[in-house]
Amino acid sequence: MNLAVPAAIAAGVLIAIQTSIIGAFGERVHPFVASTWVHVSGLVVGVIGVALAPRLGFEFAAVRQAPWGLLAGVAGLLLVSAIAVAVGGIGLASTLAIVTGMQLLVAFGLEATGLLGRVVALDPVRVGGAALIVLGVYLVAGRGPATG
Repeated sequence: MNLAVPAAIAAGVLIAIQTSIIGAFGERVHPFVASTWVHVSGLVVGVIGVALAPRLGFEFAAVRQAPWGLLAGVAGLLLVSAIAVAVGGIGLASTLAIVTGMQLLVAFGLEATGLLGRVVALDPVRVGGAALIVLGVYLVAGRGPATG
């Protein structure tokens, strides 16, 4: 059974939950401090996980094979810090709309150029879908946060 679609759905749910938590946390403490603690907690859970499942191959040799992979952790720290600021300023839905739209646009660029591996060509259907998402971002976030 292919788990890619259920995994993507779970990731979407987790991103919404995580973003909401980070936004609230970032309003109480400095966003960079909030982001750091979020990553520390993830590190603790990750270390416990690999300690309980040593066959995963958690060793320094893995990092030597692709040291650039550590940049994803730096990007994650900056991402969580930015989300902590954005949610407080424009709200959860607007933040997620803009983040999703930017993810899609950057992903198209990365896939079309093959910069990080696999090349996936742009086609009119995919570009049309992206245009609809960008329009959705504008409709959700274009007028700022909703007032209640």
